[in-house]
Amino acid sequence: MLENTLLGLLVKNADEMPREVAMREKRFGIWRPTTWREFHRDVQRFALGLEALGFKPDDKVAIIGDNKPQWVIAEFGAMAAGGIPTGAYPDSLAEEMEYLVTFSDARFLVVRDQEQVDKVLQMWDRISGKVEKVIVWDSRGMSHYYEEYPFLMRFETVLEMGAEREKGREDYVRQKAEAIDPTQPAVMLTTSGTTAKPKLSILSHENLIFSCENYGKVVRMEKGDEILSAAPLPWIGEQMYNLTRFVMVGAHYNFPEETETLRTDLLELQPFHFGGTPVVWEFLISTIQAAMDNADFFKRYFYNLATRTALRRTEWELAGQPVSWWTRIMSNVLGFFVLRPLKNKVGLGRVKVAITGGGALSPEVFKYFKALGVDLRQVFGQSECGGIATTHRIEDVRPETVGVAIPGVEVKLSEEGEILVRGKNTHLGYYKNEEATRECYTEDGFLRTGDAGYFGEDGHLYVFDRAKDIMHLRDGTRFAPQDIETRLKFSAYINEAVVCGADRDFVTAIVSIDMENVGNWAKKRNISFTTFQDLSQRREVYDLIKGEIKKICERFPENIRIKRFAILLKPLHADDGELTRTRKVRRKFVNERYQTLIEDLYADKKEHALDVEIRYEDGRVSQFKGTVAIEEVN
Repeated sequence: MLENTLLGLLVKNADEMPREVAMREKRFGIWRPTTWREFHRDVQRFALGLEALGFKPDDKVAIIGDNKPQWVIAEFGAMAAGGIPTGAYPDSLAEEMEYLVTFSDARFLVVRDQEQVDKVLQMWDRISGKVEKVIVWDSRGMSHYYEEYPFLMRFETVLEMGAEREKGREDYVRQKAEAIDPTQPAVMLTTSGTTAKPKLSILSHENLIFSCENYGKVVRMEKGDEILSAAPLPWIGEQMYNLTRFVMVGAHYNFPEETETLRTDLLELQPFHFGGTPVVWEFLISTIQAAMDNADFFKRYFYNLATRTALRRTEWELAGQPVSWWTRIMSNVLGFFVLRPLKNKVGLGRVKVAITGGGALSPEVFKYFKALGVDLRQVFGQSECGGIATTHRIEDVRPETVGVAIPGVEVKLSEEGEILVRGKNTHLGYYKNEEATRECYTEDGFLRTGDAGYFGEDGHLYVFDRAKDIMHLRDGTRFAPQDIETRLKFSAYINEAVVCGADRDFVTAIVSIDMENVGNWAKKRNISFTTFQDLSQRREVYDLIKGEIKKICERFPENIRIKRFAILLKPLHADDGELTRTRKVRRKFVNERYQTLIEDLYADKKEHALDVEIRYEDGRVSQFKGTVAIEEVN
């Protein structure tokens, strides 16, 4: 059956709605459509072009670049040619790309533009023995490259080669789709890599389609729904929630002009479904809060009144308590005249259901968007379980939880409190790592997620943190640092926070400020500054962050409230290894990198002489030095 594989779903849609829009890409300010027939044609020609270049079954293709239709064409084309696609994040450094390309055994690379090609050239001497061709889909400014480097090839040239071989083989993709076993590998996706180099999780067609079908029983997507490709395509979130669902239901898959224009394109498109990691939701709320800080008194007054009223109603509704008639009337009126226009201005005006996943989201952020009128749901999943295991139901949403298991999936806890998952959504294993594959499954076939949690009396799953990250104070008090960190990031002025306290007497934090929001706050108060480093160490900024920490930590028990903190002179950055490419903190690395600062936080010192190595996008390395103040939270 065609419905059993991703490639088959493409063929089915091309048969049933050939002239309807499949994808749109914004180019030069115009949304340019691609029909299902054109999508199918390009996939077929790309697959045949790969075949002409010597591509063989089970060969690997690594795709590197921003989200574009060509990425999807290359991914499906690799499947049609009998291969397995994988992908790297577009902001990966050359050495990270080299690791993925080498480890995945990719024979062909498909990259976006000159920026990615330049990274390939840096490592070409080390990968040339494995990689045969580098296919480029945006050749602007690269005319001279093709003469100098014969291994480079234009994307259009591959399509032309495929078109020549297509004559008499018009059913090539259909025949391939009918021959595919749904349980065979479809894609390889990198894991988050929070504790070590990322592994490659092998996912079958069945894994992805099963996840989508059963998630669809809880959250329905319909034919023609508008979705925006906002999260990176190498991430399971984009692969499952957007790409797989798009071919399953025949939605319209839209690609922004550039990553930098995402906010504008979101506002213009007003998608029907929207999702992202907590970073995306924290960014949206910080943008709104910062805009309100700079608004006039009239707008600020009604915004604060509307959000207070809506939050009060939301909290009562979430708790199952009756809402007073006055609050209901006020929230309806203020919602229509204040919050509804605000929701439209951030691009969420038509969203039917929004999701957050890939990490913990602060309940405060969650309630804020619910109050704004966005039907936001938490999901719990990872690459290894097809992107989803649990989510909220429309009639039973609880901000502190990740909901209940989706149909067809079993979720339970080990004796140690680790969350275990079993179902057809769990992956085939890790590429070239049989030991890790064996270790990730229990004897009775449950996937070990590595996350710690518990089930409440309501049947909902509560997630603490990564099991390895749970900390104990010296007195034995157990706490989840991620819970404190996510609540701290609710503040518009805190971009990242890393909580420390394992085997210590009290809890401390290393904070990275939000440059834009803190900068606007400082300008409004005539506080002069020059650089991020200068702004971060201003006395006024320390007082601001101290107030935010104190206010947020009031909800925690006294013994796990933050007692001391320091503000970093630089943002935490993926290029420096401090964050993963999905913007999760690599806790072990950060603790090692800032070990002496952490020691000073517990040594009653007032300042610390910071000296760390930083890496630029072009690969250059230099030392970054400065004095970091250490502050008590009274």
